[in-house]
Order: sequence, then structure tokens, then C-alpha cells
Amino acid sequence: MPKANPEACRRLLRPLLCMGVAAPLGAFADGGDYPHANPALAPVFFSIAILLAGALFLLLRMRRNLSKKNRALETCSQRFRTMGDNLPNVTVFQLACLPGGRFSFEYLSKGLEHTLGIDRDRMMKDAKLAFEHLYEADIPALKAAYREARETLVPANLVVRVLDVSGHLRWLRISAVPHRENGTLAWDGFVQDITESKNTEAALLEESHNFQNLFETIDDLLLVCDLKGNLLHTNRAVGKRLGYTHGELDGMSLFDLYPGPLRTEAYQVVTLMQTEKTTTCNLPLRRKNGESIPVEMNIFQGVWKNKKAIFGVVRDMANRQQTENALHESQKMLQLIMNTIPLSVFWKDKDSVYLGCNPAFAKECGLATVDDVVGKTPFDLFDAETAKTLVDRDQHMITTNQPLFNVLQSHPRSDDSIGWRETSKIPLRDEEGCATGILGVWRNATEQTRAEERLKRTLEDMDRFNQLMRGRERRTLELKGEINHLLEELGREAKYQTATDKQA
Repeated sequence: MPKANPEACRRLLRPLLCMGVAAPLGAFADGGDYPHANPALAPVFFSIAILLAGALFLLLRMRRNLSKKNRALETCSQRFRTMGDNLPNVTVFQLACLPGGRFSFEYLSKGLEHTLGIDRDRMMKDAKLAFEHLYEADIPALKAAYREARETLVPANLVVRVLDVSGHLRWLRISAVPHRENGTLAWDGFVQDITESKNTEAALLEESHNFQNLFETIDDLLLVCDLKGNLLHTNRAVGKRLGYTHGELDGMSLFDLYPGPLRTEAYQVVTLMQTEKTTTCNLPLRRKNGESIPVEMNIFQGVWKNKKAIFGVVRDMANRQQTENALHESQKMLQLIMNTIPLSVFWKDKDSVYLGCNPAFAKECGLATVDDVVGKTPFDLFDAETAKTLVDRDQHMITTNQPLFNVLQSHPRSDDSIGWRETSKIPLRDEEGCATGILGVWRNATEQTRAEERLKRTLEDMDRFNQLMRGRERRTLELKGEINHLLEELGREAKYQTATDKQA
């Protein structure tokens, strides 16, 4: 609409007013020369002129107001478009269904361009570009919403999936109100990109699923109750250990799981949890058959299904006690073996510092107790040459991470004689397989070594004796042969039988 000019209107109004006033007055000027002049009509013409002037003023004001409204409407429309283009993850649109089943965007903000990666002007020209990116499984839902809108004009509110130009899956929430305009079906609405919230929802769902699996499979007893002590949820371990079915636990309170005399203390614990965040409770629980089991319960305040709740993590101390008893018995048995075996056992860190040993080792080192060995090195227990040899071997084992078996080593004894030890060592490894220490065992091989040396000398003497006896037997045979030869020369019969005669 053209903009009205008040000054031009005023210039136009002046001659009109003059004409409106001059025409009736001129009709009665000069004694009524104007044909059919009637003095009574003068006021009528004057009133008409005034009305025409008022109508003209009213028309000018209406034009001025209309111009202001047009400018305000244009400003509002521009602001709406700017806002629509800058809304985060939101697309404002107007979609029309044209004859022939073709769709066209009458308006489309830039949000869908950011979501799909397609130029907005291209989608404005061809709405089919946007529909082609719909996830195939969600196309029937969109078609159903179109049919319902065409028949009943019911607003559409649905969630669909699309693939952007990079092939990434995105979630869109579509809310649109259908209406008919000039016989054409159109929708005004918006599209919200909810991909991030969907991913967060999926992550929370996965976390909840993992938590539920942990809740149900853990061996500890897990309890959830409200602030009054009514049980809200328990895991399978509770029913299995206490002997209740899931249905029985649903109608019970936390206090029903304690023996009668201890329920007052249990009430006090629950009351304490009204104000405290965490606490512990070592009251024994009662099984369905009346048997009590020792437990250790860690209690903390949390939220269960949007309401404050008390969580209890219960560790069955009976099984733990059995395990500890079995471990203690194993340790006693191991200590008994260590104290009685005729072998010296020791273990060191990677710097050859002794961390422990059995009494036999301490005795071999000339010390009274095991504690006298702990913290010492080979240089504190043996002569310098022996200690250096031991430390060098230890460092070689730590470096190569390989065991050492049946190594025989001599050492001086208190009576100035030489003793022998047979040593075997293995590296102690950490979780990554690196050597962090040494476990070794040695036995006194002095008597065995001496016996082996005596046996060796005896065998050598026997060999020399055998060689001597074999030489004497050979010489005897030679003498017998010479006697037989002399007898033959004298014409007598041979007196001795020789090895040659036996072979003949």
C-alpha cells in the first residue's frame, strides 16, 4: 500500500472545502440569480461540505493508521523470520499440499538446513528433497498423519528419524496444525531436532539396564526402602539368602528382616537416616526359618523413582567368616610346612632385601628368629664374595625374568670346612608379569656332595685296580705262552691252556 502524505492531503482538502462552501453560497449571491435558487438550501449545502471535509479527514486518518499497521506487520514478520532462523534445533515451517499430491514449503526457517545439510532455497523449491531423507521405517507414520489431517484436520504430533547428507541418524519431533486455505490443505508447525536428548535417553536407558543387571546379579544383598522402612525393591540375593519369595518381600518392611529384640535398634537406624546421608549397621538379619546370619550393612540416602529412599548394601559375614577361617587354616598349614620341611625358604624384593623366610633359613644364617633376617641383604648374612655372587644372580634373574634351578654353590662353614648348598629361585611377578622379587629355596647338599666325591674317588680307585688286574692277567697269559713254546721245542706236550688255544 502506498504511503500517505499528510501535507499533500491538506493541500487537496483546502480547494475542496472552498468548493463545498462556495457552491451553495454562490447559488444565492446577487439576489438569487442562480436558477432554482432557494435560500433554504444553503444550510444543507454547507452541512454537506462539512460532512465531506470530515469524511476526507477520516479517510486520511484511516490511511495513516493502515500504513502504520502495515509497517508494524512487516516488522513483526521480519522479526518472526529472524527468530525462526535463529532458534536452536528448531525449524518453523508452513507446508501446503498442492493439486496433484505435490507438497511445497510456503515458509521454511533455516533450522532444517542445519539438521539435514540441504540448502533451504532448494527445499523451498522442492519439498521432496526433505522427505527423501526420512527413515524408511517412519514413512508409514507420516503418511497416516497426513491422511488423518486431510479427513479430520487433527493436529499432528509425532517423532520421526531422518538421515542427514552425511548419513548420520537424527531424531525429529514434528508438531503441526492443519487447516484449509483457499481449498488447499496446509500445515503450520515446527520441527525440533531431539537427537541429543534421544542419545542421552539411550545412554541413560543403557546405564539403567546395566545397573539393573548389576543389581540382580551381585552376590551382596541390596535393599531399597522408603523413609518409613517399607521395602520398595530387593535383588535376588535377598530372597535367596533369607529364604523369602519375591511376593513375600513386596509386603514386608525392613524391620521384619530383623530378630524381634533388635527391631528397636533397627528403628533407630532408620530414624537416623532421616537426617544423615550415610551410616553403617551390623545388626544380624533374620531368615524366614528364624535363623540369624551376621551381616555388615552400609546404608545411604538416595532417590528411588523420584522419591527419597534408603539404600542398604548388605554383605553376608557368614560366608566371609567361612572364607576367612579357611584362609586362616591354609595359612596355618602353610606355616607348619614352612617350619618343618628340611629346606631353607626365603623371599626378597628386587633389590635383594630379605622380606621373609622360614626358621630353617634363619638357623642356616646363624640367626635366632625369622625377624632377625627381615630387612637384611646377603652382605649382612654372608661373606663378601658369596654375597656378591648371590646379588649378581638375583639381578640377572630380575633382568631376564627367568627362574634358576639346582645351582650348587660352596660356602665356608664355622668349623673351617667347606659346605655345599643347592639353590633354586623363581621370580615373583606383578599383574603385568614384571619381576618384582625373588622366591628361593636351598637345601644343604654338603653330605651328598661329600658322598658323591667319595663315590667318585672309589670309582677311580676301582678303575685303576681293574686296569692293574687286566695288565697282570695279560702278563700271565704271555708267560704261559712262552712256557708252552719252550716245551714244544723240547718235544714235550704243552702244559698251559691260553686264550689262543680256547679260540682254536
